[in-house]
Amino acid sequence: MKKFLSISMMCLLGMFVFSSCFFNKLSSEKQIKSFVITTPYAQGVINETLKTITVDVPEGTDVTSLVPSIVVSDDAIVEPGSGVAQNFSKAVSYTVTAEDGTKATYVVTVTVGGVGPGPGGDPTHIDENISANTTWKDLGLPVDYVVDGWIHIEGNALLTIEPGVTIMFTGNNGGMTVEENAGLRMVGTADKPIQFVGPTNNPNNGSWGRVQIDSKRNDNVWEYVEFLRGGSSDYMWDAVVDLYDAWVSMKHCTIDGSLGCGLDMDYGCKFLAFENNVIKNCASYPMALDDASNLFSLNGNNTFTSNGKNYVYVNDRDLDINDHVTLVKMPVPYFLNEGLYMGNPYKVTIEAGTEFVFASGKDFSVDVDATLIASGTADAPIVFRGMENEVGYWKGIRYHSTKEASVMRYCTVSNCGEDDPGFYSACLSIWDNARLTMTNCTFGNCRHYGIALDGIEDLNNLAHSAITFTGCAAGNVFVESGGTYKGVEYEDGQVLEVLP
Repeated sequence: MKKFLSISMMCLLGMFVFSSCFFNKLSSEKQIKSFVITTPYAQGVINETLKTITVDVPEGTDVTSLVPSIVVSDDAIVEPGSGVAQNFSKAVSYTVTAEDGTKATYVVTVTVGGVGPGPGGDPTHIDENISANTTWKDLGLPVDYVVDGWIHIEGNALLTIEPGVTIMFTGNNGGMTVEENAGLRMVGTADKPIQFVGPTNNPNNGSWGRVQIDSKRNDNVWEYVEFLRGGSSDYMWDAVVDLYDAWVSMKHCTIDGSLGCGLDMDYGCKFLAFENNVIKNCASYPMALDDASNLFSLNGNNTFTSNGKNYVYVNDRDLDINDHVTLVKMPVPYFLNEGLYMGNPYKVTIEAGTEFVFASGKDFSVDVDATLIASGTADAPIVFRGMENEVGYWKGIRYHSTKEASVMRYCTVSNCGEDDPGFYSACLSIWDNARLTMTNCTFGNCRHYGIALDGIEDLNNLAHSAITFTGCAAGNVFVESGGTYKGVEYEDGQVLEVLP
């Protein structure tokens, strides 16, 4: 009997153990707890939310065969395994498999010469609007602040970002708006720039949205700021940096990468300074201006390169000015999508070497009260041409100014003229009573004429020398209305080889 009871108890105990094991839930834990490069020693910074790990190793480290030591959740395994050398010249994915078979993938990026992780571990997450004065300090992390979605700097708040800070947006819908009365001050240094980036595991252009400024505060001062791989929309007016009725001082800044434009300016915008900036690798234009008057706050000491359409795009025709202004030579041509019109009673000076490219069928019109100073040099002429190098692509210059100070020196005007022959079909059409001094100018590749005069007597108001014509299909100079000039009689509609 005792033997029977003993056997029964053993069976019951076995069943209990079996049932406990059977019904015990398998672990779903699948985290990388620690990631360390062993030689040279470097501790990885783990972002559990984004499933990214960033490791900074000293300058000169060969990253093609680094050995990591990896600690994962209990009962989990990681592949590739801990202690297995990897080539970290590009991002490496590590998959952690939990006891229950579920998986998590981490993307590990190794940076050579980075600043190393700080004491805080994970970056600070920002997912609420900023409504009070705030400073983002350098936390010593590869990514200091993570912006989840879109945030607004609102009210009278000023956000100050200190040198060395990196801000990551978590997706292509991420960005920042500085509202009307708010401000954004970002002053980095050459050694410690401020960076705006997208997710670590998305190295493509358009990995985040844009920084939009709707504010005219003088606090909007940016120096040594890098906007990397933003611009998630190819719409013309959604650029990496979007200025809307805004004032900004921008020096030594870089916009690198965009699915659309690099920077756009709407009406009411002005650069308090715009110097030594670089805009590159944008699929569309480096800059797009919706107001032609924005042209006069630019500075030519910038670099635009490797952009899909390497022009400064101008979408407005009217130069609405209230003072004498200078239009500077930019590193690329201006593309005038709607042409250009000077009508105010002020002087517009165009710097030597400036190039204007006109859309099909558009013109450059200088009205009676405007003063044009287009003074190029032999080495740096001022160029007016069509976007396409074909005869008659744009309408040419319509010149009405009666101001004696107006000059055109070392200017080249080409591939223009309307379809029908006559006064409007020249590269330069000069209206009655207009005044102009022209020297060393070239007119060529014209549909009909190089220069058209409203009347032969208009030559009394013109001074000219060293004028060259090339490829004017119907002749060089067209005279709409004849008459007597310097004792010579000219007929209506007469075509001349040279200006008398």
